[in-house]
Amino acid sequence: MDVENRHVKKTSRLLDHSAVAQTPVPITEPCASCGVRCCNRFAVPITGFDVLRIIAATGKKTPEFAQLALAVNIESAPHTHVFIFENGKMEERLLTLHRLKNNFCAFSLHSAGCSIWGHHPLVCRTYPFVVDAKGNLKMTKNLVCPRKWEKNEFDEKKMKELGEQMNEEIFEYNKIVRKWNATRAKVGSEEDFFKFLNKESKEWMEKRE
Repeated sequence: MDVENRHVKKTSRLLDHSAVAQTPVPITEPCASCGVRCCNRFAVPITGFDVLRIIAATGKKTPEFAQLALAVNIESAPHTHVFIFENGKMEERLLTLHRLKNNFCAFSLHSAGCSIWGHHPLVCRTYPFVVDAKGNLKMTKNLVCPRKWEKNEFDEKKMKELGEQMNEEIFEYNKIVRKWNATRAKVGSEEDFFKFLNKESKEWMEKRE
């Protein structure tokens, strides 16, 4: 059994795929009163590690929920652009979740919650907070929340831990993308990138565990 199947099988034993995909999780304040603007306002940049968690939780294949969107159409993100040679030219892409025609994230249940709650990308779990270079937890500058969060509305310690994990994973993801760009970009397709990403991400997670 290869690394991908071992990792997915190991994680999947702990999950009920149908429950993950269908059971709505109620949204609490302050998110409940804003109409989940962040879920329909932004493209959601993800890493290979987010991809693995979603695969383990849902049983879906990467192309079913992720895409390489044109980077020029997306606001700045700390994620390294993926180079793909297509239609006779090199294009810069950003790995994101699929979005529906109404611009909502494909996993959004609107006011009913998120269909992959607990396995959603770290950028979603930490929003609207970031951990800066000095290790401080701060509200992001790109804020669509209708009001500032009160201290009793989030776990500051947990949010900081998630923010630090996200920073670490983005750093490692960017190394993987740079490796792809240096060695495979001119000959590899989007499908090839997904295979490369999943393999490299799994190897890093295996070492980290």
